Amino acid sequence: MHKNMQKLYESLGSYFAFDPHTVSIEDFFGDLANFRMLFMDAVKENHKKREMEEKIKRAKLAKEKAEREKQERQQKKKQLIDMNKEGDETGVMDSLMEALQSGAAFRDRRKRTPRTGDQSPSSPAPRWPGANHDNRRTGLERSRSRHNTNPMVR
Repeated sequence: MHKNMQKLYESLGSYFAFDPHTVSIEDFFGDLANFRMLFMDAVKENHKKREMEEKIKRAKLAKEKAEREKQERQQKKKQLIDMNKEGDETGVMDSLMEALQSGAAFRDRRKRTPRTGDQSPSSPAPRWPGANHDNRRTGLERSRSRHNTNPMVR
């Protein structure tokens, strides 16, 4: 059995091109296990790199698509504005119907200003000038309607 194992180890030495008399079995298999571990780590790393590249590519394509759609919307908007500037009354109803169907007529063009801390509904500042808000946070005075001075008598 030992001779058979020694013979197989020498055939491994000739296959992997090392001298089986100078390299011990433990060193060989330790190096082989280390190579396998490093190889598997490299495969995982390559897989992660490919996924990241694909993710970046998809994000780039989505960004380009959004830009194209934005430009198309701006072109349509410009065409509607140009049509209205010409003073030509033909196609007005069609453009209005298109704007209603696409939702462009309902978009708010005004910039909204964010509320400051003084305007929030929970702020202690009075919302109505001249209103007395001092009584709002005072505690209630409670009294009993029946005073039981002697607890033993009933």
